[in-house]
Amino acid sequence: MPETEIVDEVIQRVDAWFSRRFDRLARLATQLIDVTALDADGHIEITEAARKRLKSVAVRYLAEDEAVDGCGLIIAQSALGTEIGDLEWWVREEESRFARYSFGVVPGADRYYDYSHHEWFTRAFVDGETAIVGPYIDYLGIEAYVVTITVPAEIDGTRIGAVGNDLQVADLEAALLPELLRAPAEIALIGARGTVLFGTSSRFVSGDYVAPELDGFRSVAVGPAGAGLRIVVPSA
Repeated sequence: MPETEIVDEVIQRVDAWFSRRFDRLARLATQLIDVTALDADGHIEITEAARKRLKSVAVRYLAEDEAVDGCGLIIAQSALGTEIGDLEWWVREEESRFARYSFGVVPGADRYYDYSHHEWFTRAFVDGETAIVGPYIDYLGIEAYVVTITVPAEIDGTRIGAVGNDLQVADLEAALLPELLRAPAEIALIGARGTVLFGTSSRFVSGDYVAPELDGFRSVAVGPAGAGLRIVVPSA
């Protein structure tokens, strides 16, 4: 098989992997939203009964995919009608043990976590796009590089926040680096901000910035539109 055909096949397989990943997250969003509702004022109130159902959905999602560290529904303050936010987020504590993580969502309090300005939230909630953001050191302190992927969360056509999950870069690399290594040339996966997720040569180091135009290379978009993912490969 000619080298260009091998490279194109690698790109297609990576594209399909991310499409499946975002499709699964979109299904999670539907399942989480199905157990919530807007009140008469158009705001969301998460009751304890609803939280139990949210937990059931999130735990099943985590149990079915060991590569996912955490997942859940992140609700915009405007959808809550309050200045206090709400992250309905569950994490993997052990292989088969899961727990809701309590974030500091009260402004001015210790360990306040203002998620409303994070790119993974604004791209999904404000822009209505799918997003993959990172790599960065996880907020939860697991001392690992992660990426966060998100999709918009809507109820009856009203956007109320985002649904997302965290993936460790090591797990992402384990899934996709073997595919990249099939290419008979330097190749790298680049995020929306132009940072390298991982690549097959020292030219592309995780976290480094790669300009949109790189001499001798071409970029090919992969994954859902709006996610901003691209593969960089030699142009010849």
